Amino acid sequence: MNLADTKFKRLKHLLNRFYNLDKTIILILLALATINIFVQYSANDKVAGRIINDIAYLGVSFGILIIVANINLNQIKNWTVPLYIISILCLIAVLLVGIKVNGAKRWLNLGIRIQPSEICKLSVPLILAYFYSYKNTVVKGLDYIYGLLLILVPFALIAKQPDLGTGILVLAAGFFVLFFVGLPWRVIIFGLVILLASTPLIWHHLHDYQQHRLLTLLNPQSDPLGKGYHIIQGMIAIGSGGLYGQGYLNGSQIHLDFIPEKHTDFVITVVAEEFGYIGICVILLLYLALILRCLMIVRDAPDIFTRVIAASTTMSFTLYILINMGMVAGILPVVGVPLPFISYGGTATIILMVQFGIMLAIAKRNKY
Repeated sequence: MNLADTKFKRLKHLLNRFYNLDKTIILILLALATINIFVQYSANDKVAGRIINDIAYLGVSFGILIIVANINLNQIKNWTVPLYIISILCLIAVLLVGIKVNGAKRWLNLGIRIQPSEICKLSVPLILAYFYSYKNTVVKGLDYIYGLLLILVPFALIAKQPDLGTGILVLAAGFFVLFFVGLPWRVIIFGLVILLASTPLIWHHLHDYQQHRLLTLLNPQSDPLGKGYHIIQGMIAIGSGGLYGQGYLNGSQIHLDFIPEKHTDFVITVVAEEFGYIGICVILLLYLALILRCLMIVRDAPDIFTRVIAASTTMSFTLYILINMGMVAGILPVVGVPLPFISYGGTATIILMVQFGIMLAIAKRNKY
């Protein structure tokens, strides 16, 4: 066998592995990535260098997606404990030697800048699914307490940075796992009652800027040039787009720099102003199709580990969308949650791609 034949067989093997992946998820992710490129080009004021970086980042992300999708699920399961330990150690390292930006330590410089709290969105549900997958009997009260401790350790370290927004998302990802392994409703209701009763205590321990964000949500006009600026400008941009938008690259609020963080947390304002409500509806329909496809994968998952991971990923993904759009629309406080696959890439996008890579691996197992 000559070298050309060997290379052809390897290429054929790689194409077969790609062909066996879930086409619906791949096509939707490619559609969202295409939208990302056009939106980021406008959000970054048509700077070619930035869009090239964005395309490169998306290319790397899709490469990671395909690699993870073709990893044996048993191997992924074996990596959960080391990944959880590494994520905790990285969070501790952030507090000790992390990069401080705008008063918060959230990043580590490892040649490239990474945000370990984002890794916990993956490691926490994985370690919980791993833990509960070895429970041959009904999950009992003590098992839920162990699970809660696995959630609270990273949550406390993330909140210390401070990054309460990401901490709540990690907490939610862990809660979804507890819910899907059978956490009783009476416990959930009791927990909600305790949470509501603890509101004054929680409020007292919030940082000043966190309290201001909540108060500003109720009345953005109380500080129109400060804490309320993001919300007010976001709502203006959404409203000015109307039904059809002002046209691609013609958004007035966007290109006159009234919108802060327009390439990350407030990227949906670019879509709203330039493509109108129709543009937002297109993105929402793509998200809905992706969520429905993921729910079908959850339904067909063969065991508790894959079912819980697929369900937690789906619910967490839905929560990210709701929080981002809610805070831009002024119905939720601004907490710094990017819009999945549309905001500029970073650790959050890589982690999402890993999660959907695992989803594709589960879908492939379901098929066979």
